[in-house]
Amino acid sequence: MTNQLLTHCGSSRVSLEQLLTIPEPKKTKSYTPLNHYDFAVNILTIASDLLKGYRFDGDSYALSSDGQKMFGVITYRKINPGPNEELKVAIGLRNSYNKSMAAGLVVGSTVLVCDNLVFSGDIKVMRKHQGEDMHEDLHDQIVTAIYRSQHNFHQISQDVQAMKERAMNQQEKYEFIGLLTGEGILSPTQSTAAFKELWKPSHPEFEVDTLWAGYNCATEALKSSPVDKIIQRHSQLHTLTKGLYLN
Repeated sequence: MTNQLLTHCGSSRVSLEQLLTIPEPKKTKSYTPLNHYDFAVNILTIASDLLKGYRFDGDSYALSSDGQKMFGVITYRKINPGPNEELKVAIGLRNSYNKSMAAGLVVGSTVLVCDNLVFSGDIKVMRKHQGEDMHEDLHDQIVTAIYRSQHNFHQISQDVQAMKERAMNQQEKYEFIGLLTGEGILSPTQSTAAFKELWKPSHPEFEVDTLWAGYNCATEALKSSPVDKIIQRHSQLHTLTKGLYLN
């Protein structure tokens, strides 16, 4: 599988096992550490138990240069997909050892043909590293989020179908990319990359005159986002696109 976490700004890709190489900080009265590796394995275990009809498809992780921040994407694929089911469930996760951000999880999807991410941002878990019950509380929140994610995934699938049915010619695609740039979802460099995708798509599936094709030009460009911003940018893209074109 293509690694979905392209690393920038000093971060680097690592394996699940390499998460164990970063020493976990000590617990204090005001700080309860969450081990990078344990967090990822806990999500993998819960998702494998709860996502009935799906199988594990792949995972990718990244660490900041000092190892204090961890980011990951875990994907699951339907065991018996239908002919038009081209999405996988994607779970984005993050954690920190330096109190710079809360432990977090968000559920979305990824496109089979190109591993482009689609995060609606509807289901999120955020938990500060505090309290004696931090681990138990986070575990319960993860269970609830992944259980609810199947409805969320169905909604994303409906959004994708609606984007495929919404006609969008080349001129409208230019306007769409320009809007995403103006809203700060695409950086100037990413905007250039998205326009190049319009002129010469990386995948023939995205050559058609639909909103889905224009959307994927943007998601392809977003692969160069800083690893700590990639899920946020995808969520912003989906929210804006849905608000302007699918309501």
